[in-house]
Amino acid sequence: MQTIGEILRSEREKKGLSVKEIEIATSIRTVYITAIEEGNYGIIPGEVYLKGFIRNYANFLGLDGQQIVDLYRQSQNPTTVAEEMNKMDAPLKEKSMKKPNTTLSSKWLAIGVVALCVAGGAWWLQNNSSSSQEPKIDKKVQQPSPVIPSQGVKEQVSIPTTPVSIKPVVIIAKYTDQCWTSVTADNKIIYEGTPQAGETLTWEAEQNITIKAGNADGIDIVYNGQSLGKLGTKGEVLVKTFALSR
Repeated sequence: MQTIGEILRSEREKKGLSVKEIEIATSIRTVYITAIEEGNYGIIPGEVYLKGFIRNYANFLGLDGQQIVDLYRQSQNPTTVAEEMNKMDAPLKEKSMKKPNTTLSSKWLAIGVVALCVAGGAWWLQNNSSSSQEPKIDKKVQQPSPVIPSQGVKEQVSIPTTPVSIKPVVIIAKYTDQCWTSVTADNKIIYEGTPQAGETLTWEAEQNITIKAGNADGIDIVYNGQSLGKLGTKGEVLVKTFALSR
């Protein structure tokens, strides 16, 4: 079975990409990319960083990043899932072995039913005897006074509307193909992922927006309402900045 590093290296070589090109596109240092491909995880600073690097590397290559991370986790501790399942099943097994004692409950239930029957019979006899002794009295039926419905009060509820704030730099990305994308707005990363064909994303900034794309042909760009067409060519790894014109 291939290791995580072998899967990633094989996919990278199929696409004809060098380790340096992966570093430029994903911002993962070359030394960490090489370490992942060789399975030398010890030089990467922490498990959180390692899983993040594996996920971003796999997404950039067009693989399922979360699935690759799950494979890595299983390769590190394959028995964890089985142990957790045994811990969850243990209380259920112990509970099923205990048989409830229903004898006492059944006895009290029978006593309660008999008591209800006796009380119900006494009530029926009392009501019949009292009703036979009551004299017949003509009772005038009082007609209820008509209810005049009050005039409905119309209430007007004003819903305040909040104007949508549109920043000076607005990018609309319409995806026609799967493409790993990283977006930086005003020097701050605001998005990183692999949208699928048919998705549309919008980003705003005060000064500039930089887009890193692993398949530039898969994105149609609209910049401040103006359609610019494709970001690049098929399979092209491209970094492009859109800045506020002065």
